[in-house]
Amino acid sequence: MINESKKELIEEFAAHYIEAYGLAPLAAKIYAYLLMDCKREGKTFDELVEVFNVSKSSVSNSLHLLSQHKHIEQFTKIDQRKRLYRISPEHIILRLKKIHTFLLREKYLSEKYKCYREDNSVEINELHLKGSQIYSEHLNKCIAQMSETVEKLEQLNQNI
Repeated sequence: MINESKKELIEEFAAHYIEAYGLAPLAAKIYAYLLMDCKREGKTFDELVEVFNVSKSSVSNSLHLLSQHKHIEQFTKIDQRKRLYRISPEHIILRLKKIHTFLLREKYLSEKYKCYREDNSVEINELHLKGSQIYSEHLNKCIAQMSETVEKLEQLNQNI
């Protein structure tokens, strides 16, 4: 049913989503599989059970988790009764916002550490100080770029 190159790509995506987003293995595989549905036609519950050869309750739990976090959406076609699942139109925005939040937290902690060093007269070597400054500049650029990208994607989604 799935050709070998598509299967490998799904497995690579799944491994990435497990590591990067903490998804459970089956949820990551389902997410990757739905991501490969480029036409966004949707996949049925029964198809997911068959493709992954797992229990209905496992698929159900994974779909619930993915829906809860707005990674996927469910819908029905007018001429069908079965629910279909597909990637949420906002999936990239959600992932970028998560990274953005991480970067903001990293910046906050870096600044807090800098204040601690200054308030407590902590001695620091010049190399470490320069490295901290470079890192702080990098975080600021990443945060600004991420904000701009999210804004562009949100505008794009409003036009759909």
